[in-house]
Amino acid sequence: MKKFIMFALLGILFIGGPAVVYAQGEDSTDVTTEEPKDTISIDSQDPVYYEEPAAKETSNTVMYAFIGGIVVVGGAAFYFMKKKKK
Repeated sequence: MKKFIMFALLGILFIGGPAVVYAQGEDSTDVTTEEPKDTISIDSQDPVYYEEPAAKETSNTVMYAFIGGIVVVGGAAFYFMKKKKK
């Protein structure tokens, strides 16, 4: 059993290791002597300035409706509890 686990781990090492290299999409033995070329030129671009967005005014209507709903449900529950006790 121990030998089987050891062989399984070695198999994963030898099969999984090269798979990572091939997943990169590059040949690991390829040696390039060319100098990389620039693909981005910033000479013709205008500067872009950051503008902070204006603070959005939030309305508290939903919060007031939620609190009002709780008060109404609580009042109705209180009324029916008092009504049952009589």
